[in-house]
Amino acid sequence: MSKWKTLFKEYKYILSLGFVFAYFSSFGQTFLISLYVPDIESWLGLNNTSMGSLYAAATVASAFTLPTLGSLFDRMKLGSYMAMILIGLMTALLVLSFSMHIIMVFVGLYMLRLFGQGLMSHTAVSTMSRYFDTNRGKAIGIATTGHPFGEATMPVVITLVIGWLGWRGSLQLNAAIVFVFIMPLVYWLYSKKQKEQVQVEPEFGLGTTKVSAWKILSHKAFLIIAPAVFALGFTNTAIFFFQLKLGAAKGWSAAWVSTSLAAFAGASALGMFMAGPYIDKLTAKKLFPFVLIPYVIGVLTLLVSDAPIIYPLSLALMGFANGFGGTVKNALFVEIFGADIIGKVRSLFVTVMVLSTALGPLFFGVLVDEGYSFNEVFLRNALGIVVIILWSFRIRKL
Repeated sequence: MSKWKTLFKEYKYILSLGFVFAYFSSFGQTFLISLYVPDIESWLGLNNTSMGSLYAAATVASAFTLPTLGSLFDRMKLGSYMAMILIGLMTALLVLSFSMHIIMVFVGLYMLRLFGQGLMSHTAVSTMSRYFDTNRGKAIGIATTGHPFGEATMPVVITLVIGWLGWRGSLQLNAAIVFVFIMPLVYWLYSKKQKEQVQVEPEFGLGTTKVSAWKILSHKAFLIIAPAVFALGFTNTAIFFFQLKLGAAKGWSAAWVSTSLAAFAGASALGMFMAGPYIDKLTAKKLFPFVLIPYVIGVLTLLVSDAPIIYPLSLALMGFANGFGGTVKNALFVEIFGADIIGKVRSLFVTVMVLSTALGPLFFGVLVDEGYSFNEVFLRNALGIVVIILWSFRIRKL
């Protein structure tokens, strides 16, 4: 614990920057957007498949835009890059809040997924990856705890605000918070960060920042890592997107379902903190093949019983794997590809993740509308994850 305190004391400003970006990426994450889905569905008159298709289309569009904007991290000053992302996030919230047509809803969702889920998270982790070397695992673990903290706190707050101001008013208040609170906070932390002597030894995994995206995509490591990245985003998003309908099918109250998300968040934070020291000691490459094992156990747990306790237990297992695996994965990118092109590398992997989050709700929505039970869908999902776990062990041969 003393090592964590020392690290945070020495680099508190840059670590706090990472945490802030990870935390407020919640605005574009499925678990928060799903709170607006019933109102938007009702307003547009859409069913599960139609809403899932709209969400998937917006997410896919954001995924194809992400590599271009994500790779700018390697070429822009960090302060300018962060400002660009926050302006984009604020604009996204406003566009969705003032939408009067399905096309504007699509644009708003597209921008939220791009700037919120994609680029806010990308900025948080890429900053830690670039500026830390020997403590990279711990730094990523500290910064990315912003994700589970967001999962634990934001849904409760947003649910109350929606009840108070309505879904449009809630989005407008969020945009105001970005402008009035988050932007000044980031500016202050960034100005303080300049005084911290964060240095990293040069690494040249593939040689130069001019390396092509195709060279990264065709690398053996990319083909081994990508399925695991896809599986996490695919399943997480599907569960969060349909969490209220899953609860209704299982006989769980909406309050129990929303409260249970804290188990995912808490276990995810625990996984992030536990991963850091193991990465710095053993390397991410050795740990990577094991990260999905608790996750698939969590998915299978949903099949065991409809007892209410099953849901938080399942989410805890999936959350731990998500937190531990996310930290391992982000450290693995630097171990294999190098820190000099981390922006380009991460943006390509984030594209895979974002694509998976588009397909997850669509896949689940189509099957449920076709008459499959949630248990049948989860069983098929778990079998796919087992295959990916076996494939992941190939990373040790590189």
